This record gives sequence, C-alpha cells and structure tokens, in this order.
Amino acid sequence: YGMRSYFEDCVAAFPELELFFVVGSTTSSGISGPKEYQRTFGAFFAVYWMLRLDIDGRCGLSFGCDEDWRIRLHPEGGEAAKRQAFFDKMDWELLRALVESSVGNSQERIEAMLCFTAFHDIMKVSGLSPVVAAEHAPYRGCCAGDTIHDHDLALAYVLEHYPALLPSFAILPDSSKEAVLFTQARMTFNHGWFVQAEAPPGAIFTKFRETLIRDHKLEISRRDVALYFVHWLTDLAGAEPTPLAGCEKFATKFPLPVLNSFLRSFETVGRIVSETETQVVEEYLKMRWMEASPPVGPVPTGESAIARMRLLCMAQSTAGLVLDGFDTLLEDDREVLSIEMSRTGCVGQSFSQDLSPGQAALQGPAFLLYYGPAFLQGLGNDQAHARLAVLAEIFRSARDLWPASIAKVNVSVTIRIDMIKSLSIAGIQELPQKGDLWLLVKHNDLEAFVERSSKKKLNSLIASGHEIQVLDFSTVGSRLYIPINTAGL
Repeated sequence: YGMRSYFEDCVAAFPELELFFVVGSTTSSGISGPKEYQRTFGAFFAVYWMLRLDIDGRCGLSFGCDEDWRIRLHPEGGEAAKRQAFFDKMDWELLRALVESSVGNSQERIEAMLCFTAFHDIMKVSGLSPVVAAEHAPYRGCCAGDTIHDHDLALAYVLEHYPALLPSFAILPDSSKEAVLFTQARMTFNHGWFVQAEAPPGAIFTKFRETLIRDHKLEISRRDVALYFVHWLTDLAGAEPTPLAGCEKFATKFPLPVLNSFLRSFETVGRIVSETETQVVEEYLKMRWMEASPPVGPVPTGESAIARMRLLCMAQSTAGLVLDGFDTLLEDDREVLSIEMSRTGCVGQSFSQDLSPGQAALQGPAFLLYYGPAFLQGLGNDQAHARLAVLAEIFRSARDLWPASIAKVNVSVTIRIDMIKSLSIAGIQELPQKGDLWLLVKHNDLEAFVERSSKKKLNSLIASGHEIQVLDFSTVGSRLYIPINTAGL
C-alpha cells in the first residue's frame, strides 16, 4: 500500500477536502485555499509515515518521495545534509511512544485521526466562517450574530451544533466522535500557543486545566490528549505546502533542539493538573532558554525577563536577532512589551517577582497576539527592532481599546495580526503613502483585528460605532535606543 494509493483513497474518502476550493474566498492564514489543501495533505502524509516508523516512515518524514511517489531511502538536493541530520538525531523513540499512546493499533482511533486531519483546517476558508445562532449564544465569548473568525473555534462550533455538515465526522462511531470533540472542542487547548509562547498562561491553560480536573474518565482523557499531540505534530509537519517533499518543516526549517523541546513539552503540559497555569508556563520558558541553540546565556532576570524568554520562543530561528533588537528599542517600547507580555490572564497569579514588572499581575485583560510568532520568524531583510516596535505599537493601541482593570485580570483578548504577518516593514509603511491607514478594530469584547482601511472605510466604521485605534508605524525603523558614552565628560 503505497503513497499514491493512500492519496487517492484520502481524496475519495473525505469530501470536506473540496471546501478548500470555495470560489472567491480568502483564508485566515493568508495563503490560498489550494495551498491549504496541499498543507492538509502534508499532514495526511505525516500520519501515514508516523504509523509506519518501523517500516519506511522515518525515511518518508526525513527524505520525502521521488517523482514516482516512492519513499526515498537517502536524502537528495540542496538540503540533503539537514535531512540526514534530522534522520540521525531525531528522537524517534519518543515519537513512537506518543503515537502508540494515542492510537495504538486501533482501527477506530486511526480513522478518527484521519477524519480529523481532513477537516481540521477547513474553517480557515473565510467563506465558511459560521455565525452564532441565537439559540447557541453566548458561545465561548461570542454573542448571537457574531461571526466566528478563529478557525479552531469555528470548527468546534460546527462539530457541536451542526455535525451533519461534516460527513466524515457524522459517520464516525460515537466513541470516535467523542475523541474528536474532546480534542477540538472540549479540550480547549492550543499547543502552538504554548510552545511558541504566543499567549498568556490563562488563555493557554485555564479551560484545559478545568477540563482535565473535572473529567472522571482520566485514562480516556490521557489517550485523547495524546491524540491531540499527535495531530498537532502532523499539522506542524505539513506546514509547508510541499507534501511529497517529506516533513520539510521538521527536517529543514526547525533547529532540531527546538523540535525535541517541543516533544518534551508534552510532559510539561501534564503538570497542569497539580501546578498553576503561570507556574507551568514559567518552567517551560526557563527550559527553552537554557536549551537554546546557540546558547543565549543564563536565564535572564529583571522586569523584561519574561518578555525576553517569550520572544525567544516566538522567534525560534531568528531568536538571536530578535533578542539583540529588543535591547536597542526605545525605553517606552521595551516597557510596553515587558508589561504586556508578563500579564497572566489569571486571578491571583503572577510570574516570579525577579522576572517581571509587579504591576503586570494586578490588572487585565492580557493579550494574545495571534500570528505574533510568524511575524517574528519571517524577519527576512528587516531589522528585528523594527518588527518589535510594530508589536509594541499594536500592544499600546490594544491597551487603549481595553483599559487596564483589576476586574479584567482573568480575561484574555485576542489581537489578530493576520493582515501584516507576511509583510515587510517597507510593505507596512508603504500603505499610508497610498492614502490608506492601518487600524486596530475591536470586533467584540474578546477580539480585535489589524486591518487596512481607506479614509471612507474609516468614516464608515466611526459612524457605525466601532471602537478603533489608528496605528502609526511610520517611525518603527528609527525608534532606537542609543546609549550615550559619558566617559571623559
């Protein structure tokens, strides 16, 4: 049973795949629907290879396939050395144990994994975004009539309230439906937010912790949590829209120490039952800092320490440049990042006093900067300090929309930067020269978007009562801290 047969069977078995080709729709990821289709098949192929680690799966993950869809046994091309290093140094035993704990040899569990893979990203297609019906409101912070823009939340809404719309899900046995629902809708956990330090502790863990603690079927939950982690890995493995090239994201894009840290992070997550959300996040941030490659020195201290450690996780391969850029920011920008990135979104919790500003723990809401990691990882030819200054301006404007309050200390608000995540600083700054503006638009009590706007659209937003902030990115490239040498004065 080879790769081509597997591909043809997936196409025939999962009608949801056609939804990636909805005419005229954009996607929340910023890439086309057909490319999201390719990424989904990258995840499908990762499932295939992970289930065959003892046969040819390690070669498939590392080296990909040739033009006849045969799995390569040796690396080829310009990235051959990286692929061979991945094959030689990957912790295959840890990956095998994770796969075994999630699906084992159960046909039903494998079917559930494949079905979930087929439709897990379809709600990135904007034309499919559901609107909350009155009888379902409020739904996880969304009111009746609100469009659900977050693709994970949108999928959870459909699975819970309109399951017949997804045939692959509808035909699963009840036990498999429960596993998928737990993973997507009830687990309320996003591992990407955790490993990339994209979100505050409350947004990452509070609902997940509550779910695990109240779940009386603990052993079943552990299997389903493992299923989530395998799904998360296959999704990440297929992040490059080149499915036949193997898991390029792992083999050629990720520093191997980062990937192995990701795998070990699954154990860290398990501590959430006995530790607070903030304790688990702080432990993970320290671990990532100490395991950084190349080394970045001892764990930092001081009011900017949590911000620095989060930036290291967010930036990944560009961490060195981003941390250097942080040191050259104007004091005001550094202070904004230090305070906002140290808020926990949890009542009565704070990071250690020697790592964060004390005032950060007292008020909320905390902000989740959606696609913040992608913005820092795609540095390109930009100066890191300029990108950090962009984030500081967004945080500052978000705080104007949500003034700090003790009453909101346990709230996390999502700030979506989809519109700029793939743009260079020059591309961002070019927009006002064409007569348009960058705005931060509050869509509801828990969500705001960075949006491009004409002056006409701005007037319309104001007239309709939207709360907005005009973003000023004009000086981000020149907002530098220049120390004064006082020697000899």
